[in-house]
Amino acid sequence: DGDGDGDGDGDGDGDGDEHSIITCTTSAGPLKMHFHKSWSPNGYERATSLFERGYYDHSHFFRVVPHFLVQFGIGYTQERELKHFADSSIKDDPKRADLMPFREGYVSFAGSGPNSRTSQLFIAYDRAQNLGTSPWETPFGEVVDGTQETVRKLYSGYGDMPPWGKGPEQGPIRNRGANYIVEDFPLLDKFETCIVKRVASLTQMMEGDESTEKKVVEAGREGKSIERHIRVAAANNDKNPAIASAANQREQPFLTLILVLAFLVLVILLLGIRRRKMRKTGKSV
Repeated sequence: DGDGDGDGDGDGDGDGDEHSIITCTTSAGPLKMHFHKSWSPNGYERATSLFERGYYDHSHFFRVVPHFLVQFGIGYTQERELKHFADSSIKDDPKRADLMPFREGYVSFAGSGPNSRTSQLFIAYDRAQNLGTSPWETPFGEVVDGTQETVRKLYSGYGDMPPWGKGPEQGPIRNRGANYIVEDFPLLDKFETCIVKRVASLTQMMEGDESTEKKVVEAGREGKSIERHIRVAAANNDKNPAIASAANQREQPFLTLILVLAFLVLVILLLGIRRRKMRKTGKSV
């Protein structure tokens, strides 16, 4: 189905190879990616490290070209060391013929020549089969768990970058940061935050997923029983003299106020009745 289901078919992953699961929230919805170290060791480590350090948090998907690719990776961090790390280049990884042609959902680095990979990444759309020929275009991951639908929903109305479209230019993004996008391209989607989980093997990753699923189910069950717990607590309060006494003490000021107000209303009514009688007596005289 082109969703990059992460089943490992034909990817040559050994059970002992490291993997990373990147779980993100974006303005368009959830996004989950599975990175494989065996696919592209250098690319895997750089991308995983940048996500771990929050470099991509709140950055925009600044190039969205339907049926081709989504590009991102110019972060807005003010940390000098992280900026330096993100801007430093890494060596290209060997090509993996068994991963070709590019499938929808593949995650790879963008580049401009041999050994030029830094921080910019792209996610392939459904007609990106011609990608993968350049030395930097070695996929290291894929979108998983059906969240490719989020990638398909990313705003693409501005088109490609100039001169092919009217989208943002990379220079102003670097110079002006997020303000450039917010002011000139306000409809572009962006990352919110991402969580990274490294696992030593596919087996460990599957066990982790099962554990997470169990926790979610248990949390759901606990949520459904909240009302029952409240009722039990209320019953226990009635049975516990100390708790009941404390509750009565909290209620006493309220009851006192009610009594005072009732007394004032009664006094006002009596005064009204007395005035009416006096008026009648005066008229008869």
